[in-house]
Amino acid sequence: MAILDEVKLLKGIPLEDTVQDDLLNLIIRDSEERILAFVNLHSTTSLGALPESVSYIIRDVAVKRYNKLNSEGATSDSEEGRSFSWESNYLSGYEEILANLVVNKRPRGIARFI
Repeated sequence: MAILDEVKLLKGIPLEDTVQDDLLNLIIRDSEERILAFVNLHSTTSLGALPESVSYIIRDVAVKRYNKLNSEGATSDSEEGRSFSWESNYLSGYEEILANLVVNKRPRGIARFI
């Protein structure tokens, strides 16, 4: 199943409803780019694409982003008696997993005290 279909399923959007497909595809692409940028930031060799094994992270980050639409920049929101709080980073909870994708981790350097 494609990530678009999985996101729609999780959000209760019928698969045949294509009204938000452009928006959802943008959010999915943005999520992939965020994850790839995170991995490549800590790597000496840049990955061109993410492996299939992290597609669930792309999906989860896309759903987080979709849920936060119209509340960008806020850490919490309240609507009709329901309160929402968001993590400050879309990748929260996935950093350790993504760190395993890093190729040839950048050396931290050497400090010498004389």
